[in-house]
Amino acid sequence: MNWMKKLMPKPAAMPATPATKIPVDDSERLRRALDAAAGDEERRQAAHALGHELARLLQPPRGEDPPEVWVAALCQIADKLLALAWLDRLAGDAWLGEVAIHGRLSDIRLAASQRVEESTVLEHVAQASRDKDKRVYRGCAERLRQRHQAEDDARRAVKLAADLRALLDVAPLHLSHLLDLEKDYRTLGEEASSLAGCKDLLDQAHLRLQADSALQRDLSAQAISAGLLLQECASEAWPEAAQLADWRARLATLAQAQPGLPPWLCGQAAAKNLAESLRDIASRLALQDGEAECVAAAELFLADAAAQGPAGMLDAAAWAALEKPGNPLIRQSLESRWLALLPPAQPAAPPTAPPAKPAARPAKLDQDALRRLLGKLEGDIEQGRLADAEAAEQALDAVLAGASLHGELASRLQQARGQLGTLRGWARWGTQQVREELIAAAEQLLTAAPSVDELAQGIPLLREKWKQLNAHGASAKDQWQRFDSALSKAYQPVAARHAEEAVRQAAAREVKAALCGEWESYFSAIDWEHIDHKALEVQRQDILRRWRGADQASFRDERMLRKRLDKVLAGIAQKLDALHGAELERRMQLIGEAEALGELPDLGRAITQAKALQERWTRQMMPVRLKRGEEEKLWRRFRAACAAVFARRDAQRTQQVAQRKEQTQALRDILDPFAASLANSETGEIKKALSQFRSDWKAAATNFREAAAALEVRAQALQQQAQQRIEMLRQEKHSTQFDLLVKKAALAADVESAVLAPMPAEAVIAAAKQAWEALPRLPGKAEGLLAERLARAPGVTALTLTGGREARATLLLDMELALGLPSPDACADARRRRQLEHLQSRFGADSRPPPEVAVLLVDWYAIAAAPDAALDQRIAAVRGKLIEQSGLQAPR
Repeated sequence: MNWMKKLMPKPAAMPATPATKIPVDDSERLRRALDAAAGDEERRQAAHALGHELARLLQPPRGEDPPEVWVAALCQIADKLLALAWLDRLAGDAWLGEVAIHGRLSDIRLAASQRVEESTVLEHVAQASRDKDKRVYRGCAERLRQRHQAEDDARRAVKLAADLRALLDVAPLHLSHLLDLEKDYRTLGEEASSLAGCKDLLDQAHLRLQADSALQRDLSAQAISAGLLLQECASEAWPEAAQLADWRARLATLAQAQPGLPPWLCGQAAAKNLAESLRDIASRLALQDGEAECVAAAELFLADAAAQGPAGMLDAAAWAALEKPGNPLIRQSLESRWLALLPPAQPAAPPTAPPAKPAARPAKLDQDALRRLLGKLEGDIEQGRLADAEAAEQALDAVLAGASLHGELASRLQQARGQLGTLRGWARWGTQQVREELIAAAEQLLTAAPSVDELAQGIPLLREKWKQLNAHGASAKDQWQRFDSALSKAYQPVAARHAEEAVRQAAAREVKAALCGEWESYFSAIDWEHIDHKALEVQRQDILRRWRGADQASFRDERMLRKRLDKVLAGIAQKLDALHGAELERRMQLIGEAEALGELPDLGRAITQAKALQERWTRQMMPVRLKRGEEEKLWRRFRAACAAVFARRDAQRTQQVAQRKEQTQALRDILDPFAASLANSETGEIKKALSQFRSDWKAAATNFREAAAALEVRAQALQQQAQQRIEMLRQEKHSTQFDLLVKKAALAADVESAVLAPMPAEAVIAAAKQAWEALPRLPGKAEGLLAERLARAPGVTALTLTGGREARATLLLDMELALGLPSPDACADARRRRQLEHLQSRFGADSRPPPEVAVLLVDWYAIAAAPDAALDQRIAAVRGKLIEQSGLQAPR
């Protein structure tokens, strides 16, 4: 019966994948509960439940959802890629901190902690993750340490800048203080030092230091030049005019630089030496000018004498009275020239008696020279300058050359010589008095009991004063013996202390010699390949501490022992420098290898090698420590090179995450339209959408395997929903057809009941026909069978209805047997007989397949029968079973 095939549905084939449990989407209900939440606690619980539900469904929260929902979903989701994508949309340090603490995946906790910027949140995350997630704890702790270090560097940079400004305000600039500040600067981070301007201030300080050093060098050079000029001016050689002009020019140049010196430089020894040298040079040049005048006068005198010739009268007295230069070489040269002008000596007289000669004429005295020397003698006597007065007296005697004076000059000379004798007497008396005072002072040292230091300082001073008095005349023997005896006795405590110091210095020499020997033995026993740098430094500090704690030896011994110790220390320093260079070379090699990884095409290999280099950096330590600033500088370079490699990995991961986002979005663009198509009420449209989705999803899953794996559950769920939707629509269609069959059969039954009733049935027949026309047609031959029953209904009899009920009971047993439905106990015998008949007909000669249940159902309703509630209840169960099994039947 072809019309029955139209009545029964054609179920689609089930998907090849095994059936999975379809997750029920309860997110909308939870979202409505969140909107309706009243208190904070209720709202928090609702957000927590919604986030867990979205994580279970692998659905991202909406943009309008509160952050609590995002946090709950991120803490619960098990898909890392989806979690990373969701994490990018979460903002706020507090919410990120919650994910970093309570996140389900370690990578998500780490990624969330890396985005936290607020220090208080970082501290909270670090404390909460101390025993839970070492990576999160170490990352947060390291960032907090760096921030604290940066804050400490900033504070130190501000203080360093203030110290540098104070240093720049002082002149001259202190080098040791600058070196200490520069050492502090090297320990600062670049950012802190640049913010405080320490680099500019250090540059200014270095420029100031260079300027101060240049000024000091210039001053020292000027002092040296002045000393050299002074030596040239003090030489015995008589300078020429050009040489004098050069000396004056050099003196003027040096004198011009003196007033321009800064105040702090004027008090230094070089400036004082320069000033003294300039004064001495000026005085010597002035003396040279006086000497030049004397030389010029002598040259003029000699020129006149040479012009007179041998026959002329040479005035020897005038030459003797002429003031000569003080330079002995020039004076000797002038004297030689004068002697050359004198006439040669007369030959010896014959044995005969010489003729009588007239008396020699006395030489004429130089009155001006006499007056000048006499005035100088009187002035020196008046001012008490005994030595100068005696020199002036000798000059007068040389000019007089045995001649006598007359008149005023004679009386003045006699008076001056008397005053000079008195001055000599007073000088001798004063010297004697001073010697007595020195003797009293020496004897007082024996009774006053001064300290040894006072004796050590005072006794040499007294002896030096006694020695200076000897210039005025020798002392008496008894005076010297008294003075020397007193000082010798007073010097005994000093000598005793010197002896004690000698013993102590000898002991100190032995102690320090032992220290040198100990240190030399230690140095020779050092294993430099496995040296403990810390132990070596402790030993060196201990030796130096013991050296400084020991007494001082004598200057010579101390110097010799110190050289011996310095030689050992220099050897150790040389070895340490070699180890330092090797360690530095090793670090530089590691840095070079790390920097070369930045160009390595294989990123995975670069990451592996970078981690291996980090292990080598920390574990393969040489037995020597670098300076802190040098160590930090090298570590920053090495860390930057490794960070560049890891940055490539992070960039690749970011690119992969972005690519996965795009792939996920592309897959969602396939999933979302298909999910929307499930709302269609047409089975054919849903089948078409399902077929298109399977084709598109298969192609997309081939290209985007990882993203498709994350969304495969939803894809399977949507396909099952589509199958269920198709079956539901098919069942609804079958249920509608069965309901229409029941309605038309009921119209025929109403007419049959009205015909058997005593009242007229025309109205019922007319109403049934009108209702029949209003109903849609049944598919296939079912419409004809039911129409035929309606047409025969006006002529039905009670006997016909009774027979129809029996026929219906038989058909109902056949349908229950075919569907496996139970029959009432009263029909058990009839069910067994009917079952036996089916078996006999199946194995008989005329065996035909039994009719389908749907055909039997139509035949059941096409039979006119009397109403029976029990049969109606059983046939309803048959209809339900047919509707239930319609989607499971294989297509024909």
